Amino acid sequence: MRFLIVFTFALSVFPPALSAAGVSGEAVYQQRCAACHDSGNPRVPPRDELKKLSVTRILRAMDFGLMNNIATKLRQDEREAVAGYLGIPGGNDQPPATAYCQDRSVRITGRGKAEWNGWSPGTANTRYQSGDAAGLSLGQLTRLKLKWAYGFDGDIIAFAQPTILDGHLFVGSASGLVQALSAESGCIQWVFQAAGPVRSAVLAVPVENKHALLFGDSTGWFYSIEAETGRLLWKKRPEAHEATRLTGAPLAYQGIIFVPVASWEESRTTNADYPCCTFRGSVVALRIKDGSQVWKIYMIAETATQNG
Repeated sequence: MRFLIVFTFALSVFPPALSAAGVSGEAVYQQRCAACHDSGNPRVPPRDELKKLSVTRILRAMDFGLMNNIATKLRQDEREAVAGYLGIPGGNDQPPATAYCQDRSVRITGRGKAEWNGWSPGTANTRYQSGDAAGLSLGQLTRLKLKWAYGFDGDIIAFAQPTILDGHLFVGSASGLVQALSAESGCIQWVFQAAGPVRSAVLAVPVENKHALLFGDSTGWFYSIEAETGRLLWKKRPEAHEATRLTGAPLAYQGIIFVPVASWEESRTTNADYPCCTFRGSVVALRIKDGSQVWKIYMIAETATQNG
């Protein structure tokens, strides 16, 4: 008897579309970055070395890499502007053809026994999988062997939980690449590029005769893509604030998807010029069929933010 245990580790990178046309990357660099990178400190890469890197690699380092603790004080458009100012355009190579399955079709019947969908396989959110559903007993754990391994090229961290349905594995990545993999071999069936890192678990929901994959990214966008093809169905931003991030897994019920909304604003407070505090956490209910908003409830009253 064989079993599949899935976990992720970091090693396809597609850059978010830069949207910083109104921000001067050079000005941001001089104000926020030059003191270190132009200092001559041998432990800090100088500007000339940074200019040899791709825009994607620089942005990745600021968004979730080695520079994250420093760069989180910058707005997203400022980080994108700095990366565009310093970096070489490109860095968005597709996975090699050899990484794809010969048969790229994805079929979900909903009749699979051993499955894990979203943050928890049940609406009670207990994250409990019975032995019968897992098809695995405690005594069999010592006989498990590695079946395959898959690395996210260029990433230094992997933090998204995979969803497994009918022999297909759906998982996001720190580069924003969402992928459908064969649970049998780890080959790629399709890829979808989100605007930012995807940390939350992907939730699959039946829609007519197919399935929608629902998830958010760390730049505040929420997506519905077709599980069978990776095609974008709709994309919404439930909160306009620039520091919005969606890291909590959504939950679906009776045609509605419930999305927890958070932000990076606490890190912005290290910037003395930032006019804190303007963000309020919320839960948003969207219609699964088209992403239209049903309701939104904030976690704190609006008047509490005016004295921040």
